[in-house]
Amino acid sequence: MSEQPADPKDDGSGGIWSGPYFAVTVANLTIVAIAAFDGLAVIAALPSIAEDLGDVALLPWVATAYLGASSVAVIMAGPVIDAVGVRRTFRATGLWFLFTSAAVAVAPTLELLLVARVAQGLGGGLVIAVAISAVGLAYPHRLRPDAFAANSVVWGVMGFGGPALAAGLLALSGWRLIFFAQLPLTALALWLGWSALPSTRDKPLRIKTDWVGVGLLTLLTFSSLVGLAQIGVRWALAAGCAAVAVAAVAAYWRHAAAVSAPVLERQHIARLPLRWVHLTSGLVLAAGLAADNYLPLYVQVTRGRSESFAAFSVLFLTVGWTTASVVYARVLRGWAEVNVIMLGASMLLPALVASGLSIALAAPLGLVFAAFYFVGMSIGFVSTAGLTLMQRFSAAEEMGRVNAAHQFLRTLAITYGVAIGGAVLLLVVDRQIGDVEVVRNVLSGEDDVALGDATRSAVESGLVWVVVAGAVLGLGCFLSALALRRSAPEAAQT
Repeated sequence: MSEQPADPKDDGSGGIWSGPYFAVTVANLTIVAIAAFDGLAVIAALPSIAEDLGDVALLPWVATAYLGASSVAVIMAGPVIDAVGVRRTFRATGLWFLFTSAAVAVAPTLELLLVARVAQGLGGGLVIAVAISAVGLAYPHRLRPDAFAANSVVWGVMGFGGPALAAGLLALSGWRLIFFAQLPLTALALWLGWSALPSTRDKPLRIKTDWVGVGLLTLLTFSSLVGLAQIGVRWALAAGCAAVAVAAVAAYWRHAAAVSAPVLERQHIARLPLRWVHLTSGLVLAAGLAADNYLPLYVQVTRGRSESFAAFSVLFLTVGWTTASVVYARVLRGWAEVNVIMLGASMLLPALVASGLSIALAAPLGLVFAAFYFVGMSIGFVSTAGLTLMQRFSAAEEMGRVNAAHQFLRTLAITYGVAIGGAVLLLVVDRQIGDVEVVRNVLSGEDDVALGDATRSAVESGLVWVVVAGAVLGLGCFLSALALRRSAPEAAQT
């Protein structure tokens, strides 16, 4: 286990907004803002897109196509960054994202829009991977907590302001303006980061794409997601998909040992302390987001609040996440990362217990939201400190691949957590009222859904059991954090 040496160019003064780092900071935060806005705005724009282009059956793929392509791009980003350098990758993918965003904005049919969204997702995934890797390559270790805290603040701000901004753009000119608005922001990020991002390769290497590995990881992702979605619905299909996912994992692990340049290297997944960083971060995200993703459903169905009010209930976890990132960067600056991770992991289980009790006892919504705020704080401490610890124990020449491995595993964990939460919720509802279609209709945004007392009670019980499932994952997160602390004693003393 090796630690990055001190940066000889860092004199220990200045912050992320000082002269040497200003352009990188603005470029990175602009990219993060675009990514956050795209996710929020596209969901808001779906009705307008359907009204303009028709083909309502294909509408969900406007978001899904982007996310799927982005996940594949994250897998492929690491080897590209390490082969040609973060600056060249940023330039190429930034231009790609700019032109594909323009293609989305002018797409005349929904079919062509989906094609453009796939292309845009590939560029978006690569650009975000570059932005995260750039934190480890452009800043000295002492400034990385500040950089990640700034990223979290942007996500939080967009969480509050993004929906309102999207609504304004839709009212002004329709859905196309949402994508046109991304163009000047992308151009600004390109202009600022064009020469400011570090050139980690004076002479680029030939990019070797492990297509077999990409295929196996894609098979793992989609087979496991389909399987999780079928829990409680089609058990045979769920079991079959689980078998395919396990086979894909085993096949990839053998494949990664047999080829010279796998898309995700074994050592970047299993090396100490990386293995425990990946696992702890993945478990805290899965545990927290499994319940938070269905909090709006509970607020709307069981508590009888409006859809718009319910939509904002997820922001309390986001604000807690942002708060913890800022506290880590400002207040806990002298703490070692493993101690910050241990703090967050220790907070998670009590926060989830408080969340479950507040839901089960029908406590005031303020208490429910406060409990989820502390769940968000635990995520912020674990995930942000995990990123800085991972980058400290990664060499510059492997930074892209290590970050890509971590982002891929984080994405899987988030998706698995949300899928497990949905499966548990629908299973409980099915057991109590024998019909999950009402809940599915509410989740899909249908209006005028008839809701009885039995449905309201079933949703409440379902969310409580989702929190219980999250608490099991939270216990695993705590044990993983303990293992991380024991496996990296020298990091705990830094």
